[in-house]
Amino acid sequence: MTGITCNVRRATCYVRDVRRATCYVLALLAVACGVKADGPPEILVDRTPCAHCGMLVSEPAFAAAYRRDGSEARIFDDIGCLLNAISTEANPERLRFWFHDAGTAVWIDRTEAVFVRSARLRTPMSGGIVAYGGHAAAEKGAADHAAVVIGSFDQVLMNQRPR
Repeated sequence: MTGITCNVRRATCYVRDVRRATCYVLALLAVACGVKADGPPEILVDRTPCAHCGMLVSEPAFAAAYRRDGSEARIFDDIGCLLNAISTEANPERLRFWFHDAGTAVWIDRTEAVFVRSARLRTPMSGGIVAYGGHAAAEKGAADHAAVVIGSFDQVLMNQRPR
C-alpha cells in the first residue's frame, strides 16, 4: 500500500508543479503581449476599426489615437474622428495623444505634431487635418496641398470650439 500512496503523492505533486509552471508561462505571456501603456498603439491596416465611426483604418498616414492612464488606447482613422470623440470625454487634458506623421506614417507624440488644414486634403472622413513631425515638414505639406499650418494640437482644439 505504501507504494501506491507514494505514487499518488508524486502524481499530485507533479500535477501541482505543471499547473504552477503553466500559470507562470501564462503570466509572462500576458505581460509580453500586453498593451504598451506608455506608447502609441499598434494599427493593423484594414483590421483596426476607428473608435468613433467604426470604419477600418486603411490609410495609416491619417490615423490618430489617445489613451487615458490605465485604459486601452482608442484609435481613429481621421483626426476629425478623434476631435469628435474627445468632445464627449470628461477631462480630455488627462489623455495622451499620438498622430501619424502624414509624410512618414510613423507615430508622433502630440508635443511633436504640427497640424495642417485644407479642404483639398482628402482624409478618410473628410476632416481635412493632418499632422507632421515638425514645422518644416508642415510648411512643405501646406504648400503641397494649398493648406494652412494650424500649429500645435492645442491650437487645433481652440479652432474646433464654437465661438
